[in-house]
Amino acid sequence: MQTEPRIHRVHVENRLSRLPLTEKQREREERIIAATQTLMASFPGDHFTIAKIALALRMTPASVRRYFIDVESILAEILLRHLTEISRAIGKIPNDHPNRHSARRAAYMEITRTGWGGFTEPHQLLIRARCILPEDLAKPIELMRQCIGEQLAGDNAETAFTLLDTPHLQAVEIEAMMAHTGGTAAPAKPADPPAPAAPPVTHPRHYNNWKLARRLKAEAKRQARAGPPGP
Repeated sequence: MQTEPRIHRVHVENRLSRLPLTEKQREREERIIAATQTLMASFPGDHFTIAKIALALRMTPASVRRYFIDVESILAEILLRHLTEISRAIGKIPNDHPNRHSARRAAYMEITRTGWGGFTEPHQLLIRARCILPEDLAKPIELMRQCIGEQLAGDNAETAFTLLDTPHLQAVEIEAMMAHTGGTAAPAKPADPPAPAAPPVTHPRHYNNWKLARRLKAEAKRQARAGPPGP
């Protein structure tokens, strides 16, 4: 009897509820994930199938499908693992950190960048390939990404992602641009108390309302022509 796939699309959101794997099964699953990740990152634009992945692993397609039903399910697993790693890294920075957003962005870069400024394989796939996922697989990916974005920059999450996911853009440049958009982590300065209201100005030259100023000036001229009031 054929073994059912380890990961169905409907089960990707509940990965922890899967049956435990034996050591041999876990090793084989990891080989499938690692090979797919490298193939998809190294040959962008290629159309990958279970058969191609099985060929690279010297396995039969049926053996691969015992673990993953299709390539999209493997990709979803890669991205979920990657986002989980990012989430754990930035989650170590507490909310009371004086510059928590910039510190979390630094942690994000440490997870996603290589030593020469490019992106790691799973991050390349997150940026480039998550668009090919069907809606049921894309939903948990986007939800996790949204949560991470809020921790990175609050309401400026998409700006932060745009900068952080631009290759070879340095941390100093990213922080300068984030500061320009108001996405810094520095605590907000307490607002100054409102200034007391200025007393109304009666001299016509100081009125902002020019119509009122002209009327008062005309009244002053009329009184000057009339002279001082009689006894």
